[in-house]
Amino acid sequence: MTTFLFSSSDDSDLGAQLKRLRALGTLQPFSPAVTEFVGDFSRRVLKLPQLRAHPELATLAHWFRSAGVAHLERRASAVEGNRILARGLVFHLAPANVDVLFAYAWLMSVLSGNTNVARLSQKPSAQRDALIGILGAMRAEGLHAQVLERTILLTYPHDNAITAKISSYCHARIVWGGDATVRTIRAIPLPPLAVELAFPDRFGVAAISAHALDAVGDGDLPSLARRFANDVLWFGQQACSSPRCLYWIGDHETIARGKARLWRAVSEDASRFEDETAALMSRVTDAHLLAALGHASTIDGGFSSLPIRLQAGSSDGEVRELQSGNGLVVEVELASLDEVGAQLDDRDQTLVQFGFEPVEIDALLAQLRGRAIDRVVPFGRALDFHHVWDGTDLFSVLRRQVTLASV
Repeated sequence: MTTFLFSSSDDSDLGAQLKRLRALGTLQPFSPAVTEFVGDFSRRVLKLPQLRAHPELATLAHWFRSAGVAHLERRASAVEGNRILARGLVFHLAPANVDVLFAYAWLMSVLSGNTNVARLSQKPSAQRDALIGILGAMRAEGLHAQVLERTILLTYPHDNAITAKISSYCHARIVWGGDATVRTIRAIPLPPLAVELAFPDRFGVAAISAHALDAVGDGDLPSLARRFANDVLWFGQQACSSPRCLYWIGDHETIARGKARLWRAVSEDASRFEDETAALMSRVTDAHLLAALGHASTIDGGFSSLPIRLQAGSSDGEVRELQSGNGLVVEVELASLDEVGAQLDDRDQTLVQFGFEPVEIDALLAQLRGRAIDRVVPFGRALDFHHVWDGTDLFSVLRRQVTLASV
């Protein structure tokens, strides 16, 4: 059964709603109608009473503030000689693990002028409900009709027939989810001219220079620890970019000193994160499983502490697959950053780093094979969104170019 979370029409028939969207057509990318809507949406998010409890909402609002939209428009319009148009009707299948992630792709699609249908998770979410409430308020106030009438947010149980019906109308399908979800959705046909972009299981890793950490004064260490804690502990370490492994780079003595300082500061900061019983049990189980399989030599930190760490001689995609996050970090000591490359595979998306020079990062990237590492960010930026995600510019999917040949 389909439940409409937001639509400008009260029609309960999905087919009729989809036909309505197709008949409306698209808007011009970055037209005043869409930029004014996104600006108003951003301002309203910043006024939400839930903002203090859910700072990811503030991040979303900041990303789509007027200056951010102007920056996106400059980047998205950097195509000379061609006319840029909306792609058409975009079908978004949002992830369950990060509540507000659907809003980034949806708002970028709005800016691109598309009509949009988004299937949201059935998992309850205060953040999601707050965002939907903003749309309801705009509708009640009679604002932004051109955008709102081109937006449908809905939810339904996993049902291939409903997904197939929506897919049959779309010009683009964007899938966020695990590998199994992506395989299932990809088996559902698209119209011949439609395009698809999928974001399957990916992982984050971190690397820290023990020498650089040694130079961080005691007064600056809490700030660094807070940024790293944000990377690891927001969303229960479930975001694809959240580090599950930390590579310590340097000599053993300097690393030992750095571990003692960093983890003490992180533990002091971690009390602000809610630690559910299910998460605690998950990391305890994963820690014992990894140790039993020979992937870890010691377990540091009490199981009730957040996070706990496993000391390992190496860590690869198999290890990251076995541990489900929830505040568990596998630590590996290496002599140099270039040794990290041999332990990465295609599923490793984000490298969160501290203390390395650009030339060192370039040398690591140059030796990689396959698809390992699509993002390199400093501590504190693992969860930042960018219009280039998993190595693909979202605007290349959300818009199309009409080639204008010179006379």
